[in-house]
Amino acid sequence: MQDRLSQILQAIWEPEFRDCSFGFRPGRSAHDALRGVAEVITNERTQWVVEADIKGFLDHVSHAHLLRFLEHRIADPNLLRIIQRFLKAGIMEDGVFTAGVEGTPQGGLVSPVLSNIYLHYVLDLWFEERFARRCAGKAYLIRYADDYVACFEHEADARAFLEAMAARLAQFALEVEPRKTALLAFGSAMLGRRAEYEGPRTFSFLGFTHYVGRSRRGRFVVGRKTDGKRFRKKLTALNTRLCALRTEGGNAMVAFLVRHLRGHIQYYGVSGNSGWLSSYVYFATRLLFKWLNRRSQKPSLNWTQFDAYIGRWLPKTRILHDLYPVPWWKTQTGSRIA
Repeated sequence: MQDRLSQILQAIWEPEFRDCSFGFRPGRSAHDALRGVAEVITNERTQWVVEADIKGFLDHVSHAHLLRFLEHRIADPNLLRIIQRFLKAGIMEDGVFTAGVEGTPQGGLVSPVLSNIYLHYVLDLWFEERFARRCAGKAYLIRYADDYVACFEHEADARAFLEAMAARLAQFALEVEPRKTALLAFGSAMLGRRAEYEGPRTFSFLGFTHYVGRSRRGRFVVGRKTDGKRFRKKLTALNTRLCALRTEGGNAMVAFLVRHLRGHIQYYGVSGNSGWLSSYVYFATRLLFKWLNRRSQKPSLNWTQFDAYIGRWLPKTRILHDLYPVPWWKTQTGSRIA
């Protein structure tokens, strides 16, 4: 029932959602959001970036505000009552029931679209229709679920956004996560001038650390690499999983790692991240080698045997997503690339 309700809400609000929203929408992905960030920073004179994250968003969505937003497009009281029942259903954890007085159903199929609707009114419309129009320079927002990045041409606009954003979220029972919110100088002006700026030099978005980079011809590019914390966390979880699979046999361990690496390469195989991608495959392979040799008191195989029988089945690293935007100077009238 939640799945059908999600489809209904998606059909109603999809024409209303703004282009700055990428999360949990048909035809849009996290890679599209990453490509959008690179496009804005590279071609729209961005020099300042605000990275932000909402503290415990799914747990603090106000039911009263959400129902008011839904009433903008839904007049059927029966449908609204069904949604309200889902919101108040609560959760059962370790045999203890907790009533839902705020937030959206954890793991519910309808939660992503409800979250998008909430932030559509709280953040997207407010930023594009009110805040960006008052800025002295260009201003853009890129949001994926409750993780978003705001890009500005002028520092004053970026600092004003930090203050206005906190006040705006407070009106709807939300607050920013201070450890994941920062203002930093980020753009083409940073090339050769990094020593002049204090504060953070990189920002994290959707599992990638973004930094100021140079192309082979010395031009500014948005560099990306796997976020270090995410990198270590995934390896730790993989180590635990492979250890637990020892009782199921070596074939199960190899099959699991093949699936795991395919998924990792599919997401993190983006332009500029080949070094970190290869490092992850290298360490993951060593973890498999370690746990295969700890299934008994004697080592089961050496590296030569591993490469001959198992290594050839493991997926190879490759770049699957080109996220570098076409520079603005290549698309102008009279340029060689139209």
